[in-house]
Amino acid sequence: MEYDRQAVPLSFEHILSTLYARSAVTNATNAAISKPLQKFNESVAKRFQEHKNSGRYHETFDHARLKGKELIRKDGKRCLNFMTNAYLMLSAHPRVVNAAKMALDEYKCIGSSGSGKLLGLDIHRDTEQIIAKFHNAEECMLFSSLFLGNAILITLATEKDLIVSDSDNHASLIYGMRLSRATRKIYKTRDMEDLELKLKEGQQRHPEHTFIVTDGVFSMDGGIVDLIALRKLADKYNAMIVMDDCHAIGIVGQTGRGTDEYFGVENYSDVVSNSIGKAVTGVNGGYIFGSSDFITYMRHFNRQYIMSTYNSISDCASIREAFKVMMEEPEHLEKLQQNIRYCKNSLLAAGFDITGIEESGLTTVIVGSENTANKFQHELTERGVACMACCFPIVKPGQARLRFSINNGVSKQDIDQFISIFDDVRKKLGGLPEVRGNALPMTYGDPSKKLISKVLTLNK
Repeated sequence: MEYDRQAVPLSFEHILSTLYARSAVTNATNAAISKPLQKFNESVAKRFQEHKNSGRYHETFDHARLKGKELIRKDGKRCLNFMTNAYLMLSAHPRVVNAAKMALDEYKCIGSSGSGKLLGLDIHRDTEQIIAKFHNAEECMLFSSLFLGNAILITLATEKDLIVSDSDNHASLIYGMRLSRATRKIYKTRDMEDLELKLKEGQQRHPEHTFIVTDGVFSMDGGIVDLIALRKLADKYNAMIVMDDCHAIGIVGQTGRGTDEYFGVENYSDVVSNSIGKAVTGVNGGYIFGSSDFITYMRHFNRQYIMSTYNSISDCASIREAFKVMMEEPEHLEKLQQNIRYCKNSLLAAGFDITGIEESGLTTVIVGSENTANKFQHELTERGVACMACCFPIVKPGQARLRFSINNGVSKQDIDQFISIFDDVRKKLGGLPEVRGNALPMTYGDPSKKLISKVLTLNK
C-alpha cells in the first residue's frame, strides 16, 4: 500500500533565499504589502540567518513518498523509516485502510463539517465507545488534535486550583498549564521528592483542586513515570493525576494499554490523553478518557472541542477499526516488542549509550550539541536511515539527541543495517559522548522488570 506523503530535506539556503526574495519583491507587489509586513519579513530572514550561525538549524523534511518501511525522496533515494510515530504501522493494515474507504462511500463526504458539540455523528460516537471499551473507561472524547486535547487544563483549572507539572512534559501540556489561571509549580522530572516538596508548597495556598500533570512514557528519552509513587503522593495530597500516555498506549503493557498496565494497575491515572497519530493509526487526532461526569463537563465547556472542526469521517473509521485490530490481533504488539528488544539489545552490544525502559519504542542517543546532532542526522539520511535530531527548542540547549522510533515496518535485517550505518557514522564523526553509564535506569514499581543494560540477552 502506497501513501503520498512527501519528505525531502529543504536546505537552509532554499528557505533563506525564499524569505529574501519575498522581502525584495517588485515595486508593484510592494505597493500591496504593508510596511509592518515588509519589516517583519526582513526580521524573520535575519533571525533565520542567526539561527543557522548558532549551529541549531536542522533540515526540514518535505516532499517524499512513504512506502511501507521506507521514505522515498524526490531524488529517488530510499531511507529506512526510523522516524515514524506509527509504531504498530496499522495505517497500512488492510482492514484499517478499507474501513476508511467504506466510510467515504457510505457518508458521501470527507469532513465532519463542524465542531464535535454541534455535528458529532454516529461514527464519532461509535469510535469513542470503542476507545472507551479498549481502556475499560466510562467515557472517551475525541479531538482533532491531541495538542488541543492536552490543553484541557485551560478548562479544568481555575484561579483557585494548583497544577504541579513534570519539567519534561510534552509542550502541549506545558501550554495548557501556562494558559490556565491556576497556581503553577514545576518539579524535576520523575523526582518524587521534589514533587512532594512542590505539593507541600502549593498546599499552603489551600487550593480547591490539585492536578499532578505528567507524561507516561516521556517523548525525549523513553523513560517512564513512577506511577506507583505518583499515586501515593496524589492520594496523600488529595490530587488528581492527568497523564499524556501517547508513547505508551499501543506499545507498553501486556496488551498495549499503556503506563497503568505496565505497572499492573488500573485507573491509577484520573485523566488520560493519547495521540491517535502515534501507535494507533498515524492519522490526525487525539482523545482523552475518564469519568462520565468529567467527559460531559468537557463537552460543554472545553473551547478547544467546541470551536474546532471535528475529526474527519475517514479518520474516524480508520481509528475505530484500528482499535478493533489492536483488541483482536495481538500479534502486532508482539512483533513490535520483539523489534524493540532486538534493536535496543543490538545497540547496546554495539557500544551505544541509550536511554529509557526496555519496552519503550523510543530509542534515544544523547549527542550534546545541536551542530553535532544535525551532522549525524544528515549523514544518516545520506546513507539511508531517516531519524530525528531533537534540538532546541524541542529539548534544552546543549542536550540535543538522536531519536529513533522502532516500528513494525522494519525487519531484523533492517535493524542490523541501521546499526551498521550508525556505527560507521559514529566513527566518521568522531564518536559520541558517554551519558550516565550505559543507559538511564527508568523502570519502577515491579522489580522483576529488566532495566536496559548490557547484560540483556540478545535476540530475546
